[in-house]
Amino acid sequence: MVAVRDDSRGRVPFALLGVLLLVSSLTLAPTFVTEPAPSETGVERALNQAIAETQVAVRDGVSTAGQQAAASPVVTPADTPAGRVLNDSTAFRDSLRIRAYLRVADRLERVSGRSGDVTVTASLPAVANASGLRAAKHRISVERAGPNKTAMRATVENIVLTVRRNGAVVSTRRVSPTVVVPTQALMLHDQVSTYQTRLNNGLGRPGLSQRMTARLYPIAWARGYAQYGGAGIENVVANRHVSLATNGALLGVQRSTFGRSDPAGRRAIAEATAMTGIEDIVRGSKGTAHSSAVLDQAQYKPVSETPLHPKSTTGPSPTESMTVGVNETADTTFRAVTDPSTLNETLEDAYTVEVALETDKHRLGGGPPEMPPSPGTGWTLVADRTTTATEAVGKASGRVATPDSWHTLETFSRTVERQYTRTAVWQNGSVRRRTTRSSTVRYRVTAAVVGRHHGRSRAPNRSIRTAHDASASPLNGSNFADVEPKAIGSLVNHAGGRDGVAERVVDDSLSRTEATVAADRPPELHDWVYRDLMELRASVRNTTVTVERGRVGTFETSPPEELRERVEKRRATLAAVPETYDSAAQKARVAARLTYLNAVSAELDRQASARNGHRKRVNTQLSKRTEGSLRALRKGLTASETPVPRSRPVPVGPAGPVRTRVDTQTPYLTLTELDESRYRALDGGEHPLVARNANVFTVPYGDAADAVVGGAFEGGDRVRLAMAANTLAAANETLKSESNATLASERDALQREVGAANTEMTTALWLAVSQHTEAEQDESKAIVADAMEQWDTSAVRALALTNGSAQERVARVASARLTLTRVERDRLRLQLLSVDAPATKPTLGSTNGTASAVRSVAKTELSSALANAGERKVQQFAQKRLGTDRLPAGLPLAPPVVPWYATANIWWVTVEGEYARFAVSASHGRPSAPGARTTYARDGHNVTLDVDDDGTGERLGTADRVSFRAETGVVVVVPPKPRGVGDKDGNAVEESSGWPDAGS
Repeated sequence: MVAVRDDSRGRVPFALLGVLLLVSSLTLAPTFVTEPAPSETGVERALNQAIAETQVAVRDGVSTAGQQAAASPVVTPADTPAGRVLNDSTAFRDSLRIRAYLRVADRLERVSGRSGDVTVTASLPAVANASGLRAAKHRISVERAGPNKTAMRATVENIVLTVRRNGAVVSTRRVSPTVVVPTQALMLHDQVSTYQTRLNNGLGRPGLSQRMTARLYPIAWARGYAQYGGAGIENVVANRHVSLATNGALLGVQRSTFGRSDPAGRRAIAEATAMTGIEDIVRGSKGTAHSSAVLDQAQYKPVSETPLHPKSTTGPSPTESMTVGVNETADTTFRAVTDPSTLNETLEDAYTVEVALETDKHRLGGGPPEMPPSPGTGWTLVADRTTTATEAVGKASGRVATPDSWHTLETFSRTVERQYTRTAVWQNGSVRRRTTRSSTVRYRVTAAVVGRHHGRSRAPNRSIRTAHDASASPLNGSNFADVEPKAIGSLVNHAGGRDGVAERVVDDSLSRTEATVAADRPPELHDWVYRDLMELRASVRNTTVTVERGRVGTFETSPPEELRERVEKRRATLAAVPETYDSAAQKARVAARLTYLNAVSAELDRQASARNGHRKRVNTQLSKRTEGSLRALRKGLTASETPVPRSRPVPVGPAGPVRTRVDTQTPYLTLTELDESRYRALDGGEHPLVARNANVFTVPYGDAADAVVGGAFEGGDRVRLAMAANTLAAANETLKSESNATLASERDALQREVGAANTEMTTALWLAVSQHTEAEQDESKAIVADAMEQWDTSAVRALALTNGSAQERVARVASARLTLTRVERDRLRLQLLSVDAPATKPTLGSTNGTASAVRSVAKTELSSALANAGERKVQQFAQKRLGTDRLPAGLPLAPPVVPWYATANIWWVTVEGEYARFAVSASHGRPSAPGARTTYARDGHNVTLDVDDDGTGERLGTADRVSFRAETGVVVVVPPKPRGVGDKDGNAVEESSGWPDAGS
């Protein structure tokens, strides 16, 4: 094709016209609108020539308009007469249609067909105002076309062809040509729009947030576990990591959208990765500005297009499993169930028998007396009463049916006579007279004392084969052999003996027919059952479930609930209930087992309920401190597990592959301020990227974590002794390396408080030894003092007292000195582990003051190391330990509910960014124009176009910069240690300079 300049007229070679006419004549003929005109051969020849030139003019104008629209794309219409012609949702397409109209109209001015004295010209209506511009827009339609939609199809409606003979109009025709041009303006606009959409997609859809999450998770988990393992890491997730992850994710979204990413960006990410690695060696460095300055001045070298990922570490990933066991919950419930009064009640219930008195009354003869006779005529009956006297007169024989599941302990029968005396009172005038009649009724009364072993025990109802065999108990006890006399005493003797029971049955005055009696228990029963429960406790303690670490941190799974379900599945095996009991002792043992298992399930259920409460409070803290939520955090975890999609394949157009090339300014969006001296597209001082990185559960203590777990921290102005002890240890560690008067003063104050708490705890320990053994107070004090001797500083002693090491040691020493039995030692150990001294806790002010001083000293050393960050200096500093890594952080999962099975922390990251210029170009792939490209560029400039041909451009809109906002949450879960995991520099929220406004 021969290009036609806007400021010159040209002619199309007829060789090309011949080819075009073959194609276009059939296409255009159906669109003609013909007015009456003479049919002359000269006219037709002129029209055909004009139609061919019109087709070329349309093609050239549309192609030029596509190039121009892509170079200056209108994204947001201007509030001007010309801008209001564009629809907000289709601003680019509308601006392209307007440009195409104006370019085609200009090209049509040069169209001319001639044959003899006949000429044909082509035209479109001129645009004079906004109304005309709107009409012009509607005359043009554009859409993507061709293979893989890489080209553009355009239709121009109602081009007027005017036929003149000798200058006079003799005819007009209207044509609506459709052309397909290889310009990728629409393709590139759609791709860039898709790119921006993906950049701003939330965590629920593919895009920047998901890819950023996938890159941050391995960084956070590797650094979190390194910190947990003792590495000197102050900030697990710092803004320098956010920047690196964001830029890597941006390149990934570019590859998936355009098929390739910015080569300068790929080189920059390599430099940034290396620089971040250096800063991570100098732990806690806030050298973002330093690294960015180096990055901006770096001489990039070509690197692979494959994005760099953090180096693999030995730390786990969020999808890896962790094992959670019943653990200390088994001890906690055991202590409650085996409390002497509680265990005695359980055993007594197992030895308790229900007894009842079953009776039968049968009349042998006789009956009540009839009315006594009247004394004579004239007497009136004024009263009638009967008296009785009941007496057992001898033994008898009889039977009483025994109810199901009961058995007979004693049976007896009696013959009972009931004497009736009936007296009638008569009156005649003032005289009264009595007459009487007597009779006797004989009964046979049979009574049976019956019993059953159900009682109130939790043990299932089973028969006891040796229930009343006193010699069959494994503990030389009496089983239920003594139940019969106790039952007879309660139900028979209490009612007056056998004769008295028979007489009361006849009189219907037997008030008590049911009772419970407890058999005598063997003296060894308590310890025997206790030892059996110890074995059961060990089995329950080792009950475990496997859960994903990440889902524990996002509260998608509840380990206590899963453990409860697991214990319930094992319940039959753990309870070991036989088909029949060998003895009453075995029934007592089963009752104790079931009581313990019920207590374990109830405690795990309570822990599950507490975890549900923690879940709600964590969500509240997330909402309060960030813009995140647990729901979004779970989406982020899912995103971290989702495979990254492959790059988009290169589309193939009519002439072969259509390759795109991305060119961005800046290729690496830094967190530092840049200006036009580096990139011309910048408008003064700009922040290409800004970030806010909030660590939810970090120091100071008693903050967010306290709001979640409540009793895990003391609340108010007090903290747990373990927290204060770790802070004290951090101060001691720091003072070994660096002397500092302020830190020493803060440390001394905290040490005094920790020492006082230690004294309170050790006092409680020796009191427990004295109360639960036969040791006197002096001996108990000596036992505790000797056991605690190996922990010689306040910090390590406090840690031993809070992690249970001291209590275990005291139990071993006491057992050896006092020659305790296995049961006695176990009971003492559990009592010691339950000791707490809430009256003395270190203060929040002293603990936080010491922690702040530790961080201040560490930061001074860090700044010095960074200022002299030669390789040797960095390596030396990496070997030098300060105490900041010992400062505790994170959310314990989940005191006050035991066991403490993990510590979690959450980082919520928000980034906003803007490219000063974002350009994408694509090859035309036309054989007639090798190397031709269409470039689509957005840099925020105003787009103007002279729509009315007055020499002044009207503002259509702006080529908005490509900008984005993305956010994600990262959760890290580590095993339970006081050190925990989290940012320990005292700055819970890290905001980059310029936050929250990216760009100009």
